[in-house]
Amino acid sequence: MERTMMNYCGDCKVYVDGCLKDCPLCGKRLTDSPSENELYPHVAKKKFVDRKSLTMEYLSFATFVVICVCIAVNLLTWSGHPWFLAVAAPVLYAWVLVRATILSDLSAGLKAFLQVVTLTAMFLAFDYVGGNGLGWSYQVLMPLLLAAGIGYVDFYSYYHKSYWRENLLYAFFLLLLGFLPLILYLFGVQIAFAPLVLSTFASGITVLGILRFALRQIKLEIQKKFHM
Repeated sequence: MERTMMNYCGDCKVYVDGCLKDCPLCGKRLTDSPSENELYPHVAKKKFVDRKSLTMEYLSFATFVVICVCIAVNLLTWSGHPWFLAVAAPVLYAWVLVRATILSDLSAGLKAFLQVVTLTAMFLAFDYVGGNGLGWSYQVLMPLLLAAGIGYVDFYSYYHKSYWRENLLYAFFLLLLGFLPLILYLFGVQIAFAPLVLSTFASGITVLGILRFALRQIKLEIQKKFHM
């Protein structure tokens, strides 16, 4: 039906049959056509605010301020003890946990890598500030965290095979770090035996898995190339 044969309701903003004189929706009198302002109404533009991004900006700023304040106070009241590490390390880890893990779309491999690195750094800071140098943080916790991170990436890649490409690089980085306790032990650094075995075993299994996968891919490519 052509628009010239239709009447218009200014309240409901709809066209109705031209044979009607009153709007069937609201009952008010119809007009032949809308006014110019009604044809092209002015719509105020609303600025979209991403509350998630805004919250993360506030969180990042608060993290930066807290760390800077701790460093400044520690330097101004310096007594030979870097206590700011015991505050800055967990604050920084909390930021990584929320920003790069919980509220992030990063790959599982990168999340695991960041968690292992920041957790290890936090415990190293606690160990250094709370004792006479480093001890339990790298002797026990570092190899345990590495083994846990490697195991998580391995299981995730196994059960989510479609994501193996985006996790492969970080799995490689983690398995290299997984051999670090063994290297330190061979150079005479004291490392707890059980965590050392777990870390080395996890890295070794990952290496074998990557080699097996690579050989299978090479075999598939050869079969495709020679139509075998």
